[in-house]
Amino acid sequence: MINIVIQKIKEQRNGIIYYAAGLFGYTWLLISMFPTMQKADMEQLTRSMPEEFMKFFGGDSFMTYSKIEGFLSLEYLGFFFILIITFYVGSSAGSAVAGSIEKRTIDFDLSQPISRTRYALGSFIPGLILSAFLVLFNAFTIWVLCEAYHIDISNKGILAFMVTAIFFIWAIYGIAAFFTSIFKSKLSVVLTTVVLTLGFYLLTSLSNIIDKLKDYNHYSLFYLYNPQKLLLGTTITWNHIAILAAILIVGLVSSIVIFNKKNL
Repeated sequence: MINIVIQKIKEQRNGIIYYAAGLFGYTWLLISMFPTMQKADMEQLTRSMPEEFMKFFGGDSFMTYSKIEGFLSLEYLGFFFILIITFYVGSSAGSAVAGSIEKRTIDFDLSQPISRTRYALGSFIPGLILSAFLVLFNAFTIWVLCEAYHIDISNKGILAFMVTAIFFIWAIYGIAAFFTSIFKSKLSVVLTTVVLTLGFYLLTSLSNIIDKLKDYNHYSLFYLYNPQKLLLGTTITWNHIAILAAILIVGLVSSIVIFNKKNL
């Protein structure tokens, strides 16, 4: 199984470099812009926007946009960051089983002296490791760039965001792992995972502005992930972490059970 993990990491190495470079560039762009924007009257600017617009994108108040935590959350961490890594997660999980079936390489892989369970785990572990690396790299990038531009940001807040974001991405990975055991196409896994993530985000955003949908926000995965509160509150909500971990475990176990019974 270790050989499978190493091989899968090598296969995804270049892709991870491109993802990390893109995230770094966008983070740098935003943080470099923030000191200039902070000099402007951000409160007046945001108050000129419809309140529903701010709430839709996760802004709790007009004042948060003038702080680096609120600025990054609204412009980047609240959705765009998650969307980018979701594409990687869907691609990685999709390659594990569905992609191998699509390429017709899985018969050769399973002809080796290894069980389907060990094969699936060996294929899933690299995605978990590398997706966590992207979150860690991004959190470290935010800290370094804030230091470079002399922008105050809480180290504890970054830590809280980092831990929660890793489990949030892992929960999405668990969902993608479930899909890869059902479908026979990598593209189907990617599209389904991304569309479902978009649906969760849309439900959370609409629940912020439509009173009738507020009670349904608990059904959204984004209810468990609020980067603005994490960066500002510096506390980790451990029951949210437990739910996210449970989604990951259920997704992986379900995927392995289905894969073991799947007629290839």
